[in-house]
Amino acid sequence: MPVSPRLVLVRHGQTEWNTQQRWQGATDIPLNETGRRQARSAAPFYASLGPVAIWSSPLSRAIDTASEVAALAGLEVHTDDRLKEMDFGEAEGRVWEEVLALDPTIAEWRTGQDVLWPGGESGSLVQRRMGGALSQIDQSAPDGVVLVFTHGTAIRMGSAAMLGWGIEGAWRLGSVGNCCSTGLVATSAGWRLDHFNASPQWGHDERHVLL
Repeated sequence: MPVSPRLVLVRHGQTEWNTQQRWQGATDIPLNETGRRQARSAAPFYASLGPVAIWSSPLSRAIDTASEVAALAGLEVHTDDRLKEMDFGEAEGRVWEEVLALDPTIAEWRTGQDVLWPGGESGSLVQRRMGGALSQIDQSAPDGVVLVFTHGTAIRMGSAAMLGWGIEGAWRLGSVGNCCSTGLVATSAGWRLDHFNASPQWGHDERHVLL
């Protein structure tokens, strides 16, 4: 008999920096109009999962996506600072070519190295804080599906932390689409990955951006 995911990690809707291919990280960039439509379209699907709790990063793009689901599910949105996106420091607001000009060694990030971003965080640090947040959320919530609205890199790092993967394994996970989800199932042998980067059942045809 299939087991439902315990934790469903959902990336926020689209922002203008997504469309411009700019690194967002911890910068609080709001949803654009497409992102707001995506959040409204995805909300009925996530509400249909019957969540027992909804958690979110404190950044507005995540909270506003979560709030659409919470309104349908009749739940409060809880926030935890540890669910924020990875802090890319001086790279935030820049496109990739500008990031490389800032520090060419950042390119090692693409090969799974544990890079410390200038003025920001390393992947291993994000793994630790995301793993701690997700573990605590799991322990505090009643039985059932818990929705966690967060960010692309945070989802990759958090999933890897729960699965017991190292930093290289985390970077092997692909990009996460706007409003797409990753499911984690708790078993007697530990956590397992149920699905990764799965699109919701959109209320209408809506393109989402991968970044």
